[in-house]
Amino acid sequence: MTPKKHRSPRARWAAWTAGGVTLVVVVGVIAWTVPVPLLDGYLRDRIVSQVSSQVACPGAAEVRTEVTVGGGPLVRQAVRQRLSEVRLTVPDATLNGVPHARFTATMRDVTQPSGGTHVGSMDADITVGFENLPTPEGTPKRTYRQADDGGLSVDVVMPAKAAVGIRAKLFMKMRLRGDTAQSVPERLEIFGQSVPAAQVSDLAGGVRSQQLPPLPDGVTYRSIVPRGDGVHIEIGGVSTTALNTLPTRIGERTVSYSAAGGLLGINTTAIGLPLTIHTEPVLGDGTLTLVPRRVRALGVDHQPDSPIARLVLGQVDQDALRRELPALPGGVTYRSVSVDPQGIKVVIGGVTTRPFSVLKQPPGAPTVFGAENGLLTATTKREPEKDTPVVLYGRPVIKGSTLDISPDRIDMFGVRFPAANVLAEVAPQQTTQALRELPPGLAYTGVEVLPDGLRIRLTGRDVTLQQGSLTC
Repeated sequence: MTPKKHRSPRARWAAWTAGGVTLVVVVGVIAWTVPVPLLDGYLRDRIVSQVSSQVACPGAAEVRTEVTVGGGPLVRQAVRQRLSEVRLTVPDATLNGVPHARFTATMRDVTQPSGGTHVGSMDADITVGFENLPTPEGTPKRTYRQADDGGLSVDVVMPAKAAVGIRAKLFMKMRLRGDTAQSVPERLEIFGQSVPAAQVSDLAGGVRSQQLPPLPDGVTYRSIVPRGDGVHIEIGGVSTTALNTLPTRIGERTVSYSAAGGLLGINTTAIGLPLTIHTEPVLGDGTLTLVPRRVRALGVDHQPDSPIARLVLGQVDQDALRRELPALPGGVTYRSVSVDPQGIKVVIGGVTTRPFSVLKQPPGAPTVFGAENGLLTATTKREPEKDTPVVLYGRPVIKGSTLDISPDRIDMFGVRFPAANVLAEVAPQQTTQALRELPPGLAYTGVEVLPDGLRIRLTGRDVTLQQGSLTC
């Protein structure tokens, strides 16, 4: 049995030292490659605290911040003083003057040289609830929501003074109801769009009525059509003057009337003997004349040029056999006359054209009447008498550092119009919001409409962030 050799103290120290170096190296390698909970937790707390302090505005209290560090073991990243990935969330902050905004960012290749935090690349977004979107000072309150097509809709009240003069053209069908002309709204042309009148009844109004001049019994208004030169009204019928309504005296003689064979008989007496003057009604220039055709005396008919007829007719005032007829509207004439036991019948007919100026002006703005395709048009330019609720529709965009929610469509009076047409006649609402200027290398890249708010996206490369540069 070989006796056991005893090491010298110097040899034992060398062995322990070698073993200690090996242990340190092994522990370092483990810490470099495998997360060590205690050490990782300590480093993570330090990084979270450091990032949180950078987010807060200088001199202000720290904002609640959620930080997640990725990219592998923290020891290796801490030794290199370079974080592979930092995910940052600020759930409730005031951004761009808007309270209760949410900010999230994923930052890669993060270092902290003197003077700020350097980020190799980052993607971020700002989410703002509709209820927190601002209303520009001095303008009516706005209500934001997601539109059915995924765009943005904004409910707002347009002040009456914002309308510099809205042009509208109302198209109406004309009809007759007895002696009344009625104009029935069919459609309204406003902001370059044709809308059924029933859909905008508040603007189009109801049926407009205008009394026409009275006509003789038996004569009626038959049709009414607007044309380029005015309103064309057809008049027609037969005006009958009953025999018992004719004058009972001609000159000094008492007379009565009868009708036979298309002639009007004027019955009277002369030297106590009955006689009848048979006359034919004849139309002249605005007159009706009873022209004698024969005279019946002593049971015998005498021609007008016979001595007895001339004697009888010489005692009759010829002016008494003529009467002026009522004036008719231009285009309407007395066409024919006849007589029968019912009376003297005058046929009246024609089409009169009334200028648009005779149409009754509606209350409010002056109206210019015209005609298109058989319809009466009424064109006005007026300012609304009261504030009008409108809805703006569009898709927000980012232009540089400005959020632009200019609409491409506008709902007014329950109708959706192209925004450009409306804004040509209505003072535009303020639809832009200035966003904070971003550090070099970081830019706004778009905006998305969510069911409950807006999400603004940011992207950057080679960005240096100063304390509070994202949230102040």
